[in-house]
Amino acid sequence: MPWPRRVPPLLAALALLTATVAHAATVTVRPGDTLFRIATRAGTTVQNLKRLNGLRGDTIRAGQDLRVSGAPTPRATPAQFAIITVRRGDTLGVLATRARTTVAALKAANGLRSDTIRVGQVLRLPGATVRAAPRPTTVTRVIYSFVTVTPGQDLTFLARTYRTSAAHLRNINHLRGNSTYAGQRVLVPKRVPVAIPPRPVRAPITLARGVSLGVPVRIVRVDLRHPDVRVTPIAPPSGFGTGLRVGDLARTTAASAIINGSYFHPRTYAPAGDLVLGGRLLAWGRVPYALAITPDNRATIRAKSATWRGFESVVASGPRILVGGRVQRTFSPIFRDQALYRRAARSAVGVRGNRDLIFLNTSAALTVTETAKIMQRLGATDALLLDGGSSAGLAWNGHALKDSARRVAYGIAMYANYTGKRYAR
Repeated sequence: MPWPRRVPPLLAALALLTATVAHAATVTVRPGDTLFRIATRAGTTVQNLKRLNGLRGDTIRAGQDLRVSGAPTPRATPAQFAIITVRRGDTLGVLATRARTTVAALKAANGLRSDTIRVGQVLRLPGATVRAAPRPTTVTRVIYSFVTVTPGQDLTFLARTYRTSAAHLRNINHLRGNSTYAGQRVLVPKRVPVAIPPRPVRAPITLARGVSLGVPVRIVRVDLRHPDVRVTPIAPPSGFGTGLRVGDLARTTAASAIINGSYFHPRTYAPAGDLVLGGRLLAWGRVPYALAITPDNRATIRAKSATWRGFESVVASGPRILVGGRVQRTFSPIFRDQALYRRAARSAVGVRGNRDLIFLNTSAALTVTETAKIMQRLGATDALLLDGGSSAGLAWNGHALKDSARRVAYGIAMYANYTGKRYAR
């Protein structure tokens, strides 16, 4: 009688696995699995697997449950199922309520064994009436601002609080160690929900030349709907107190455009009104109005604030020459210098809504009223004069189109593709 042949262990294990799969009603797809491999293990065909699971193509994913025996799953028609992708915060209960169905029906429609679903997973929702999920109106952005340290808060504590590292905090605050002291101001990254901007309507920053009221003008328009646009005051490289002509200032930066800023002391170059740069209040003055811009690019011309909380850039200037689209003919008594109202070269800034900025520069000698009328024709609803006369200047891509005749304390820079940090006061 011949000796029984020994079955190799690997073949025995494979046979056992095949038998196990063949007798299982469902299998879970593992990484690297294909329909062919599963069909081979289950002792069936790819066509039968697709029929059993209502599959149209050969695509499967790890973790998916597939039927390998039993009655075929009826193929869904558009009237029976809606296809959705799971988003953050979705649960089977939330989806069932939205689709006006039950969790059990959802699990049956998708062959789910548990209530666990994951972001990005594609699910079929039974029922023809599915309420669309509300579209998000905000997005989270990292915005930097200063906080005041209280007793017991070192950089390690602040790093945990603001979801960053102590090394990053040391770097951005120019600190050597992790120690802090009560009352110290520390720059930290905050994750802040901001409104999703509307779709852009033009290029980020555009330059145009034209004629208005019979005089040549230069116009820079900024579309703040582009999230990478930034408009900010810019000081000379040596800091405030020195001054540079607009053309020289333009050569120190990669800004698309620079226009002169507001008034300043002729000897010290100290700004005459409030100035916020990168969320930091650098100057405080009596000028009652300002252009103020948030880190998510919403601009306004408004009355002076006690704190300018929430704003990234502020330039106080005036007088306010347009309000609600109407030309102003009476002004704040703070602007009592009669030289301001004589004919002179002009620079001005206006807003239309909160996403469109309009900058005007002209070499022609204009009155305040004439400047207001030009801004009105350009579509601005609110507008401020910037410094004029010998300070008026405009540069484009590093070259002066109209250089200022004298040095200015600072300019207003416009960046089309800013990739650095955004700040809030």
